[in-house]
Amino acid sequence: MMMANKLDSRWNSLATDPLHSVFQLCDANHPLDFYLGKDMDNQRLLLLVTTEMPPTIRDMRAIRVRTFKRDDGKWSLLLTLDAPSLNPMFSMLCNDLIESSRNTGLPANKSLGFVLGRLSNWRRLFERGIPDLLSENQIRGLCGELLFLQYLFNQLGKADAITAWVGPQQADQDFQSPSAAWEVKTIRPGAHKVTISSERQLQTTVRPVFLAVLELADGVPDEAKAFTLNTLVNDIRSKLADDHDTCEFFENSLITAGYSPRPDYDTPVLIERSLAIFSISNDFPRITSEMLAGGVSHVSYELLLPACESFRISPNPHPNAA
Repeated sequence: MMMANKLDSRWNSLATDPLHSVFQLCDANHPLDFYLGKDMDNQRLLLLVTTEMPPTIRDMRAIRVRTFKRDDGKWSLLLTLDAPSLNPMFSMLCNDLIESSRNTGLPANKSLGFVLGRLSNWRRLFERGIPDLLSENQIRGLCGELLFLQYLFNQLGKADAITAWVGPQQADQDFQSPSAAWEVKTIRPGAHKVTISSERQLQTTVRPVFLAVLELADGVPDEAKAFTLNTLVNDIRSKLADDHDTCEFFENSLITAGYSPRPDYDTPVLIERSLAIFSISNDFPRITSEMLAGGVSHVSYELLLPACESFRISPNPHPNAA
């Protein structure tokens, strides 16, 4: 996310002209023609010049969106920030539009739809209100779900895996498919227990349930296979780039999970050390609804992992997978 800071520096370095807006090409090596600019009132601008005719786009909260045809026959999509207090968020929006469209593999005359899709995701984010910063524990938990999501790509296929990710909707398990469900927990090295947040989390009355435990250790930025929440999200986005509908579903789930692209999520740097999967059977150590006395609910308890070793299976989370 250092690029967002670089955009800030570039905007700050642009001189304001009292007679007209000033623009500067963002990156000559980028496949699309993005320009950073300032208008006469010192408001920040992002301009995309394209051969495609943009549709009519309504304004976003604090951001005006305009399209117009140029004298050279091309079209311009212009974003204007009307609220200087939102400069940091506008920088992240612009950085996301620029960087996400850098390596799509789409021809220049087919890239506008991709950019507009990203803009639509940001519209939803602005309309819902920018979520609070996730805590480190929340970051680790979300990273665990995203790592397991990629694991399920190989088991269910990308589209079905994305649909199965229901953790952001506060479902009983983080992933639910018609044939199985998976609850994902993350632990630090040396930890021997996880917290089960309700009596329904390991309940198997609807479908088989599996408990996936990922050990995430602290890493350093240049370490092999090290990742951050931001890089993990971008990696999944790149894998979904050829499926617009699935990518849209993923983006909506990210927003619901409280994620927005922030430089704060360039830390912590993490390494996945191990994945353990446990099959939940009738004699698995757990608390379920039928065990509770009437009037008792929403029970949270700690589960000791050494007591679950006899239920551990190979790292293949799908009961029907070969």
